[in-house]
Amino acid sequence: MSFIPTILSTRKIQVTTLEALDIQGVKLLQEDYISTEHLTFDLSKVNEYVLFTSQNAVKSVISQGYREVLNKKPALCVGIKTKELLEENGWEVKAWAHYAKELAPIIVQNYTDNTITFFSGSIRRDLLPDAFRVNGVVFNEFTVYQTVLNPLKNEHKIDGLCFYSPSAIESYLQQNSITTEVCFCIGDTTAEPLKGVTQNIVIAKQPTVEATLQACVDYYK
Repeated sequence: MSFIPTILSTRKIQVTTLEALDIQGVKLLQEDYISTEHLTFDLSKVNEYVLFTSQNAVKSVISQGYREVLNKKPALCVGIKTKELLEENGWEVKAWAHYAKELAPIIVQNYTDNTITFFSGSIRRDLLPDAFRVNGVVFNEFTVYQTVLNPLKNEHKIDGLCFYSPSAIESYLQQNSITTEVCFCIGDTTAEPLKGVTQNIVIAKQPTVEATLQACVDYYK
């Protein structure tokens, strides 16, 4: 009998996503190691451009009834899925990149004469705000959702782990250790907390859930 690896995804995957992928070569387990909660905020001054670095920020803004106000503003964003969600909800996306480190120079080069309102989560890197301050980009910021860790003890023998955020790694490691498991990461930023923990790291070709799962399937072919 051929080897069928057991993979733990640290977030539950939408059925439509699974149906679009051929994952018959692996046994997939799924648990949510983090969750997000929308944070209430009072929308005050909104600048010329709106900036989103995650789908969660977009969803929070929409859930609180600000879509009709904000989608008249051109958008900048991180992530193809964030871009698609913005466009589905009426925004014109002027610039986007897969990673914040790629978007920062685009904004600095093309939008220093404009003002930006940044909608972010409670856990974020300082890369974009730092780049704005250094280069004189005028911005304000609203924290619109909170990341909540959900550390669960894994009771299964697994061969691989799929991680989609640094927070999920932090949550997983609170109750579990990583030894021989191969870690499949959605991107470089997610992989960073694994340095010093394991060398068994595979980074997806694109920073999407689909590409992360595909990297896993391809690895075990």
